This record gives sequence, structure tokens and C-alpha cells, in this order.
Amino acid sequence: MTRKILLAVSLCFLVKVVWSQSEKETRINLINPGIALEYPIGKYSTIEFNAGVGYNYSYPNLNTVFGESGFQWQIAPFIDIQSRKYYNFEKRQSNKKSGSNFIALRYLFYGSRLAGNVRTDQNYSMAIGPTWGMKREYGRWTALFSVGPAYYFDLTGAGGFLPIALEFNFGYRLN
Repeated sequence: MTRKILLAVSLCFLVKVVWSQSEKETRINLINPGIALEYPIGKYSTIEFNAGVGYNYSYPNLNTVFGESGFQWQIAPFIDIQSRKYYNFEKRQSNKKSGSNFIALRYLFYGSRLAGNVRTDQNYSMAIGPTWGMKREYGRWTALFSVGPAYYFDLTGAGGFLPIALEFNFGYRLN
């Protein structure tokens, strides 16, 4: 299972992307409180590191020992790494609109829960998968949404496939 983690992190760092936005961005996120650092790695591509405390639902196959049922949720620290390729950057700029759409490879790590009704086998969980998203800028404010499938797992060997994993964030750009 350690190999899966190394592969996931390696893919996020080693994905060869050809394009990117030109400036670094530091953002304070409000919906999932934390800080995001986005660095250009090509003409239209970036890598984003996002860390904070987030709201999360339970991954079904990681919660089998305790047998909770119904809506399951938790608040836990997270690290979210995305390698993004923005694909309509110039089109939106020519229309005087800020922001763009992107495709990304996402790796998400959740630590021990701080609150919630989920008691997992492990104190952490991970997910990896492709995602499609859009990022819009309103002055210094940024709205971000992404959706895509994810393979989730922990180091005990438990895991599964989630067909729809959502992300929504609203933040303030510091630079």
C-alpha cells in the first residue's frame, strides 16, 4: 500500500504538463479553512498545494469495522495536491473574464478527525483521481469548483471507487 501512496504523490509531481498561468498565487480559503499555494510549471499549467481543516463525508469502504449507517461526516486536517492544466485561458481573457477551466490530477490526504460521527479503521484516508474544474476570480476573491471520480484507500488495504468527488472553495488571494 505504501507503493500506492508513493505512486500517487509521484504522479502529482511528475506529470509532464506543457502549459501554465504565469504567476504564483497564495490564497486563504474560507469554506474549507486553509492556505493554498499555486505555482506555475508551464505556460498553462500549475501545481497547487492546499492544506487546512476541511469538511468531509465518509468514504464507504473505510468505515466497515464500526458499522455506522446514515449520513456520515467529519471535520479533519487535509492536504490536497493538484496538477492542473488550464485549457481555455486565452479565450476567457479575450472576453474580459477572469479565471479559467482546468483538468487536473488530484491527490487528497485526510488526517485524524477533529469532529464528526465517522470512526474509521485508520486515522487517515487518501484519494487520487482525475478532476475537471473551474476557477473564477472576482478582484482578489476566487471561487473554485471541481468534480471527478476518485479511488480512495488507507494503508490497511481497504479502499474503493467514488464516482463523484466534489470540491468547492471560496478564498481571498494574498498576491
